[in-house]
Amino acid sequence: MKQFHGHIPVYLKHLLLAASCISLHACHPDHENLNPGYSTSGHKIYNEYGAIQLIGTNAFHVFGAGSRDMNSWKMDISREFIGNMKQAPLSGSPVLDNNGAYLHSMQAVADSNRLHKRVTVFCAFGWDGTPATVFSGLRPPLTAWWTDYKSRLREWAIHFKDQPDVWIEPWNEPYRYDRADGYSDDIWMNDMTELVTIIRETGNKNIILIPGAEQGQDESVLLNKGSLFLLQKQNILFDIHAYEKWLLASPTEIESRLTELNRYNLPVIFGETAPMNASVLMNPQTFLDIAYNKGFSVCAWTWKYDDNDQDALLTGTGIPNDNNNNNWGSFYRSLAARTRKP
Repeated sequence: MKQFHGHIPVYLKHLLLAASCISLHACHPDHENLNPGYSTSGHKIYNEYGAIQLIGTNAFHVFGAGSRDMNSWKMDISREFIGNMKQAPLSGSPVLDNNGAYLHSMQAVADSNRLHKRVTVFCAFGWDGTPATVFSGLRPPLTAWWTDYKSRLREWAIHFKDQPDVWIEPWNEPYRYDRADGYSDDIWMNDMTELVTIIRETGNKNIILIPGAEQGQDESVLLNKGSLFLLQKQNILFDIHAYEKWLLASPTEIESRLTELNRYNLPVIFGETAPMNASVLMNPQTFLDIAYNKGFSVCAWTWKYDDNDQDALLTGTGIPNDNNNNNWGSFYRSLAARTRKP
């Protein structure tokens, strides 16, 4: 059976992205004065002015690149990779982690995004930055680092609770793609409720992103349990990843599935999509056109300067990367330039 694996970056040491880098700890704007409020209601995301649609990208600013270069692409949101949750500093100067990578503080990343009026999502991809502790495909409570992880998640929640433009996604792509780990929707319900509870008990009321099942690509759990999950919870945004299970579907099927999500009144963002995943070249354009027209928010994989990575949005020189990837860079830049239609 085709394995629908999510993207797991292995380039942890050489993501010093590009010429437009700015010093991340040079700006610390007043959080209260510059933060707009964000919320979810029904299937929409809101700021203080009304419903919004966000178009953005995944990024690796913890490794040291500022986000000013995203401005010309009109990116609204940056889903930030945190592969070493254990050591990524919340504030202060950069640290050298146990893998030899310098990690800038999460606060510095948030400050840089905020300076450019960009929402930050901190997504936990791994525990200590090694392949052995990558979160994708795992059930959170069964990991060896579960107790320490919960303490660290609580620290994240406390630190960012008064910064409404900083959202937390506590776990990237949980549970196996084929459900061979004994997965059930009740397990998802219990695990995700525990993660939300950890964050909310700190007083953090910001939006929380909650992933779907099957390493992020499955929406059936949201249709089965999403409405029940949302009871007594506020500011929840479900995250689905659009790779094979979405991009290889027909336009009619894509349209139908997106319509169903809206019919169930579920707040959804597509937190990852790209032309390459499990060694199959795909074309995200049809999916993204339909999702855009239905008002869904989306994030590309990924903001990276690399001629040789088919998923990178930019070449090494900073132009849209269209190298053997169905013109991914140019298409996504044109998508992000469109008028938002929430």
